[in-house]
Amino acid sequence: MIQLLEESKDDLVAFRISGQIDKNDYDVMLPVLQERIKQHGKIKVYAEVWEVEDISIRALWDEIKFDFKHASDFSRVAIVGDQKWVDWLTLAAKPFTTADIKYFEFKHRDQAWIWIHE
Repeated sequence: MIQLLEESKDDLVAFRISGQIDKNDYDVMLPVLQERIKQHGKIKVYAEVWEVEDISIRALWDEIKFDFKHASDFSRVAIVGDQKWVDWLTLAAKPFTTADIKYFEFKHRDQAWIWIHE
């Protein structure tokens, strides 16, 4: 499930990813990102990754296509999680975007909010 957080406003899109992720989740989230990019040019993304159980191949493919198409449309991306693969994913994404991407453990969630607003 992908849940848009109430902190999302202006050029910041904040969301929580948890449980099972499928194409329907991305069909909801990607238009939100596209609209904010259209309105603001570059946007900031705050994403909490919490106990993800499964991501469908179709959803992952949609995410990859979107990320490559919009690689220069993100100014900052804060990824918050406690699973090592999330940190690795953050590192793997860095060469493919102009965004400043940073991983934070959940215990440093407050620091992630401060950093994304700088």
